[in-house]
Amino acid sequence: MQLSPYTQYYIRKLLRQYLSYIHYPLTGVGVCNFFQTDLNQLLKQLYSKGFEYGIKIQELETLIHLHQASEPQKIYPYETLSEIEQKIFWILGLKFLAILPSMPLTVVSEASTALFHFVLNDQLHQGIRHADELYGMVLEFGAVRLSETESSQNLEAYRLLLELTDQSIPFILTVSEFRHRIWVSLRAPSYHTLFKQNAPILKKIA
Repeated sequence: MQLSPYTQYYIRKLLRQYLSYIHYPLTGVGVCNFFQTDLNQLLKQLYSKGFEYGIKIQELETLIHLHQASEPQKIYPYETLSEIEQKIFWILGLKFLAILPSMPLTVVSEASTALFHFVLNDQLHQGIRHADELYGMVLEFGAVRLSETESSQNLEAYRLLLELTDQSIPFILTVSEFRHRIWVSLRAPSYHTLFKQNAPILKKIA
């Protein structure tokens, strides 16, 4: 059992539209493979048990059919088109992307920012300039899938994003082909505290 070529095309088209909506680059970590690799192979990596793979294929085919044939009104058993899309991304292992719209954050391509270094309290920090604001890096991480097997580093990234959002601390999320980076405004009093909290992770990555 495999996804049909049309379903693969439809998923990629839907993903492109979604990424454009949340300003997430097509070359971003965790999504670039979806435009370069057969989706059946990606699903086999996600669902190594044969029965799981077959079930997910059937679910995706059904969801794509519902999405294609639906109107913006309520769709049984989903409330909206958006819910169908979230379910599709969840099955694809793109759980992080599925929850991003629920957090009021700015997503920026790392290549579009101006990187600089600065010294604060005898420590070397990385910073970027974006939209006439200066930010300091507080955490770097790879693709976040939010699955049962996610690493402690990915959990830390998710917790930090929620903390920054809940406390209304100004920050941005940059994306490249290899990583995500969380940057907090240097005007925020909490920047230095957050940097020190995540310093062990930053050193390990470096």
